[in-house]
Amino acid sequence: MGVIGKMATTIVGTRIAAETGKAGFAGVAVGMIATRIISRSPMGALFVGGAYLAHQVIKKMREIDAKGPHKAAVDDGLIAPGDHSAEVKPATAPALH
Repeated sequence: MGVIGKMATTIVGTRIAAETGKAGFAGVAVGMIATRIISRSPMGALFVGGAYLAHQVIKKMREIDAKGPHKAAVDDGLIAPGDHSAEVKPATAPALH
């Protein structure tokens, strides 16, 4: 494995250990297991990466549900605090003739 591969697996392992909220030995163990899976198997890398991505998406959806879409977008820096142009307007049914 090249230097770039080692750096990538180290970064991913560290991020996974930090995201699990485990410190000390448990966090190191989780990071080492993830790093081993990523470096040994392309399918394992897809699985670990997909699980991490799914976790991030679920976490963001829960944040949006708790704060509301506008507040979450402002907190993420996607829109300005006073900008309400991105809010979703209620749909109206088309008139039937």
